[in-house]
Amino acid sequence: MIIRGSELAEKNGRKPYPVTPGATAGWDHPGWHFVIRTTTPDNPFAPHKHDGTEMWFILEGEALLSLDGQDHPVAAGDLIQLKPWSEHGLRTQTQVRWLCMG
Repeated sequence: MIIRGSELAEKNGRKPYPVTPGATAGWDHPGWHFVIRTTTPDNPFAPHKHDGTEMWFILEGEALLSLDGQDHPVAAGDLIQLKPWSEHGLRTQTQVRWLCMG
């Protein structure tokens, strides 16, 4: 699921992202992390899969999200919710900074 930040209304300095109930379940696994990443053409985030839920928040730039073999454009302000065992990766022609939680 991709939640487009550009499509959400901001009110009183807040922009709430509607997240599927239960999406954070299981985030107490030993490999849980909170990381800001930078992806470039020379440093793509290769497609992979694992058993944990993740959320990615695009901080800066534009990229292509590879999700279960299909490409989806993402941009600053987008929130991506990744389910366990979905194949996912990220690549860009410029540079993208993003936050990975999960």
